[in-house]
Amino acid sequence: MDDSVLLGVTREAVRVAVLLAAGPLGVALLIGILAALGQAMTQMNEPTVGLVARLGGVAVVSVLLLPWLLARWLDFAALAFGGFPDLL
Repeated sequence: MDDSVLLGVTREAVRVAVLLAAGPLGVALLIGILAALGQAMTQMNEPTVGLVARLGGVAVVSVLLLPWLLARWLDFAALAFGGFPDLL
C-alpha cells in the first residue's frame, strides 16, 4: 500500500467526520452563547438552562439533518469498503 493512498483515505475520513459534526456542534455553540448571554444579563446562574436548551437544539438539528448526514456517511462507507480490494 502506498503512503499517499493511506493519507488520502485518512484525509477523507477526517473531512467526513468534521462535516457530519459541524451542524450539531454549530447549533450547540450558538445556543450556548445565547444562553450564557441571557444568563449574564439576568444574573441567573442555573447551568441546566443552557444544558437543556443545547440538548434540545442538537436533537432538533440532528433529526432535521439525519437524511443528509446518513447519505454522506453511507457514501463514505461505500467508498472506504469498496476500495479495500484495490488497496491489496
